[in-house]
Amino acid sequence: MSFSIGLIGCQSTSVAKAQLTAAIINTTPIQNNSKITDETTVKNALPTHTDLSITNELLERYNWRLVSAVHNTFDDNRKIISRQPISDFYYPNHPISLEFRNSPDGPYVAFNADCNGSSAPYFLLTDNTFKVSNILSSAINCGETGNRIETALFDFMRNSSSQLTLSLQPKKLESKNQTQFPRYNLLQTMESGETLVWQNEEKPQR
Repeated sequence: MSFSIGLIGCQSTSVAKAQLTAAIINTTPIQNNSKITDETTVKNALPTHTDLSITNELLERYNWRLVSAVHNTFDDNRKIISRQPISDFYYPNHPISLEFRNSPDGPYVAFNADCNGSSAPYFLLTDNTFKVSNILSSAINCGETGNRIETALFDFMRNSSSQLTLSLQPKKLESKNQTQFPRYNLLQTMESGETLVWQNEEKPQR
């Protein structure tokens, strides 16, 4: 398998910018509830430092954990008028993560909901458009809930196009357990009207 990364010039990213005022989330439901509740809402804003460069190398440096998934409804001016959580993506026993990797055939991304392994070639364009090709996955039975979550995740990402925006999270008060690497929010704005927020985690040494 071989493919090349296409490059395009910088374009307007008005939809992604509109999301910057409404995408940091409350992660408590993911940690404490078996399923997201109606009271879970998206908080007001991402950190203001959102002009960070996104490269394949930076994405590959970390594992990324999904901490928010919402469907947005827009008015005629592309202003968000409502948002609803994507409930299948909030089960603590099925944490959703992704990992960016490189191979001789080019970059690929692996999606995981704590069951089957999956991978797909991806393309990161110069305007931070993120395109995912067809996903290949193993076929382990993950149980009724796990199968539903994985089907929703793979259908959501397969052959998709989205806009990525990277922001640096504010530093917390100094503590003995504070990690040394920078903490990022990776905002993924789908063409179909959803926004996902991923947070980076240290990648285990292989």
